[in-house]
Amino acid sequence: MSLAERYDLSDLTNQMEDFVFQELESQLNAIADEDICKCNDCILDMACFALNNLTPKYRSSLIGSLYAKVESREVHVGVQKNVAQAIQKISQNPLCGNV
Repeated sequence: MSLAERYDLSDLTNQMEDFVFQELESQLNAIADEDICKCNDCILDMACFALNNLTPKYRSSLIGSLYAKVESREVHVGVQKNVAQAIQKISQNPLCGNV
């Protein structure tokens, strides 16, 4: 029997995903739709690019979630920077073909 079959792993979450999604939404809202591709594929590529360049912050409980949300200014700046780089990189080289 596998680990996933023996234990409930559904609460295991990378909190950085939430941070990146919130920041990605904020930065994309500041960019006109006609300036870059905002299709599903490009948004996913942007999120993946940013997340792959950030240290994951996994949690498995509500307390872990609250702790992660009180992260340092350094983490917040890192998320902002990596999301901005992701938007720039993907918008300049979209793989979706919608340019």
